Amino acid sequence: MDQTKQLTDLSYLRSLTGGATDKMAKYIRMFLTGAPISLQQMELYTLSKDWSGLRQTAHALKPQLGYFGAKGSEDLVKDIERMAGDQVDLDRIPGQIENFRKQYDIISAELEASLKELEK
Repeated sequence: MDQTKQLTDLSYLRSLTGGATDKMAKYIRMFLTGAPISLQQMELYTLSKDWSGLRQTAHALKPQLGYFGAKGSEDLVKDIERMAGDQVDLDRIPGQIENFRKQYDIISAELEASLKELEK
């Protein structure tokens, strides 16, 4: 993966909030607080083979990734949602969740940096 390319693009969020930095910061903080919980839930649902719970959690996380322009991660979570919902390729889900965790680590670092810029 090209490390110089950002996984996030705040263009949509900027448009959604009319460029209001306080609102942008609020959305970013909500995501940084909620996404790790969703990720942990996805891992637990996978371990317990609760495909419905996994599908619902992935479904709820998807639009949040879209707010931050994290298209690749949004597609990855969409794939997890599809596999859990259709109960196909279930053996691929743990690897996909691990891929998402790695992407989330990068996304969260990028958003933390954006947050610092917004709060200046």
